[in-house]
Amino acid sequence: MTIEQLKAAAADVAAALRESDTPSKQLRDQFIAVRSELFRRGIFDPVLVRFDTITVSRASNQDIANQLAAIAESLR
Repeated sequence: MTIEQLKAAAADVAAALRESDTPSKQLRDQFIAVRSELFRRGIFDPVLVRFDTITVSRASNQDIANQLAAIAESLR
């Protein structure tokens, strides 16, 4: 995945998360794929981890969407 593809995928997932109270299985899978690609590139964000964790409180979809959008904007 190129940086441009990653930026576009992250922006798309962020927009979909903003519109969803309960993410669908497809949206969850898309988010996890984007987050995994970010991790492979050395980009770790504690807010994104709180999407599906049981050890700390879950972040809201809005918080995750905002953070993912900010990360997408910063990719170069």
